[in-house]
Amino acid sequence: MPNTLDDMTVVQRDAACPGVPHTTSTASEVPSTTSNIRPRRPAPFAVAGARLGTHGVVLLLMGGMLLFGVVWLKVLVPYTPIAPIPCPFETLTGYDCPGCGLQSSLTNLFELRWKYVFMANLLSPILLPLFFVAMISGLADTLFGVTVWRFDLPRWAVVAGVVIVIVYGIARNIPTLGIW
Repeated sequence: MPNTLDDMTVVQRDAACPGVPHTTSTASEVPSTTSNIRPRRPAPFAVAGARLGTHGVVLLLMGGMLLFGVVWLKVLVPYTPIAPIPCPFETLTGYDCPGCGLQSSLTNLFELRWKYVFMANLLSPILLPLFFVAMISGLADTLFGVTVWRFDLPRWAVVAGVVIVIVYGIARNIPTLGIW
């Protein structure tokens, strides 16, 4: 028989373990545990995002990324023994993945060596801008609470992009084709 301790908690004897009390809540204000949706955290710089606006946030993030690139290439890399980040796919299989060479391509892009940008990875003119757009959009939303771009691509565009990346990944590993 349940014993009521207060109006919020009921102590019952469990049928499986008769000696151990089982506590259940009877309050209707207790949130349901069946939902996996967590409340969203507020952006840490939401006030600055509201003050700067969408264009200001985009300019701030672009300037920060440019500053990071210059510091990385002109200060850290020449004066420290930093090796390029190894590709896990190439390390495991011995073949180049579709993204291999993007780091070299980005380095050459910062140094304005256009020929070597394309030699490092042919997809870099497509993948690098997509990377920067996704990075700026994600950081603007996460840090400043500002929605910059929405990525509502049609399904055919996503499928075509995946097919292009897969075909390029296969074709670049065939030596007779001469694709970098």
